[in-house]
Amino acid sequence: MRKRSGRPPRFAAVPNETVDDANSLDLEALGLLTVVLRHRDGYDITLPEIADKYGYGRDGLAGAWGLLQVARYVIKIKIQWARDNQWATEVVVYDTPATDDEIRELLDSVAQERNVRTVKLEPPTKTARERAARHAAKVAAKRKTRPERRKLDFDVPGQATGESGNARGRRDGQGSGAAAPAAPSTSRSAAASKPGKKKARDPGRRLTQQESAAIKTVEKAFPQELGLPAYRPAVLRDAMLDALDSRLPEVLVERIKRRWWKHGYEEAVLPGGKGIGSPVGVAVALVRASTDCPEPMCEDGVILDTETSCRTCAKRQDDRRGAVPAQRGSVAGHDGGPEQQRWKCRICLVPGKRGFAAPADGLCGPCRKEEHSAAEAAAALRERLAQAESHREVAARGEWIAMLEDAYGEHAGREREAAEERAQHEEAVRQRLREAEESRLLREQLAREHPELAAYSQPG
Repeated sequence: MRKRSGRPPRFAAVPNETVDDANSLDLEALGLLTVVLRHRDGYDITLPEIADKYGYGRDGLAGAWGLLQVARYVIKIKIQWARDNQWATEVVVYDTPATDDEIRELLDSVAQERNVRTVKLEPPTKTARERAARHAAKVAAKRKTRPERRKLDFDVPGQATGESGNARGRRDGQGSGAAAPAAPSTSRSAAASKPGKKKARDPGRRLTQQESAAIKTVEKAFPQELGLPAYRPAVLRDAMLDALDSRLPEVLVERIKRRWWKHGYEEAVLPGGKGIGSPVGVAVALVRASTDCPEPMCEDGVILDTETSCRTCAKRQDDRRGAVPAQRGSVAGHDGGPEQQRWKCRICLVPGKRGFAAPADGLCGPCRKEEHSAAEAAAALRERLAQAESHREVAARGEWIAMLEDAYGEHAGREREAAEERAQHEEAVRQRLREAEESRLLREQLAREHPELAAYSQPG
């Protein structure tokens, strides 16, 4: 790919608005933009060379290049040359996102160049657009959780004066010497401004249409064995709304299904299980966000945007294993015997919950449901195949009967035609015999009546 200049070169620095564009760019994309802005026009851009030079992976730079293209810092165009009808790829690099007018001017100017037959804009790939959407969602999630705590810290009474107050006044645009406004002195306001205390939702507030639809989607994921009441408790409503602030309804549905089995609730409601004491409390535990990991995109140990294991959760588990020694007799009946072996699912090999005996079929809950569903699907398929075979046999039998009837009908028609031909032939023979007999009788009559003509008569 060969670089073109988006604007006349002014300096080799990146504008502040581009550095602050965290919604569209990550640090890797920002660094790549700086590298390509530094090179002159006509530079042949190859991502593998840049990756080798700076010690980055090629796949990572390809993802950063996609972010630049989605944000319009990089415009890729395809040019067909008139001399050989070959296509070439060129990129135009901008220090700020290109506008629609600039893109139209770019395409018009390239189309007017010599030996250019066709020029067209090449849009970003689907993978690049999906990565840009994940990056924007990740940034939005982190901004939703962290700025609130900073704001509450500034609102605590007694901390809005002095050096911190001046700094806040400068950030709010009040001038270098302006003090921050004092927080209300009532006990309720002071209690509400304490960091870490969650503000209760208004129980009488009417849900919006989007919130109601999202809550209904999440509620359908709760198992019927949980035995939730017919009405919606306020604590469960608030828990679902809090979870929906940072997750999509589909993610919460998967969270409920995963925790229902992973946390042992499915075994608890089985015959002979320990049972569930508070269905509403279990429902809240199934849907609420985890408070153990500070990563906003962590979903029970898995990072959503990258679908990789959370290193913070893994490190915390390792620390717990190293800090808490195994106690004697704490597993096998508290009698100091050998530790009970945890069973594993024979399909997915996921270990079962400690202390529960292995089921007779050796399957975990999800695999048992999948196997049951597969068996039902196989039975339904066999039934459909049997019905199809029966229909095929009936149709074949009908076709055979119809073919026999057609053959019989054709044979009967041929017999009728043959009988008609024989009758016509016999009638023609009889007609000739009658004519011959009439001719003989006429000659005999002429011979009797006119003997003188007998010498002239010739036998017919």
